[in-house]
Amino acid sequence: MKAASLDVKKLATRQDLINLDGYGVEVKKLQNERIYTPEQVTNAAFYLKKGFVRLVNKQNCMTKIIGAGDFFGDRSIFFSEYMYAQALTSIEYMHIDELNFQRLMGSDVRLAMEINTNISKHYVYLQEKQNLFVRSKELFTHIKRDHSLIPLLFNRKEESSICLN
Repeated sequence: MKAASLDVKKLATRQDLINLDGYGVEVKKLQNERIYTPEQVTNAAFYLKKGFVRLVNKQNCMTKIIGAGDFFGDRSIFFSEYMYAQALTSIEYMHIDELNFQRLMGSDVRLAMEINTNISKHYVYLQEKQNLFVRSKELFTHIKRDHSLIPLLFNRKEESSICLN
């Protein structure tokens, strides 16, 4: 699947993205903290500014690593009782709750649709069986975006235990 992200360089060129801070709250989390779980539904969208997050589907043990510049979330249309997001490193992200997301839709439909599209792509990715080709594309995307590969490589050792958490 194609990486669902915004180029940080483009962020400074579009006024609606510059004002993204006006729609959310900046949050910091430490490594291994959960951003959302089935027990703690946030019905929100998130824009990852710094660090890496692991998205997990506990039902089929699928994972996806995302990095700075990615949108992700558990908006109600994509809620699953099996999915959660966990910080792989210390992270900073923008938390856009449901009310502010609706305001964003009223002022910048293109950006709101892009966020929904990115969340949809993550959701679909976590539903499908991941073959070598899909994992290679994910790795290439991280290389292309100059992300550190350390969280990606070390995360694979922990995948056997994610279904138990």
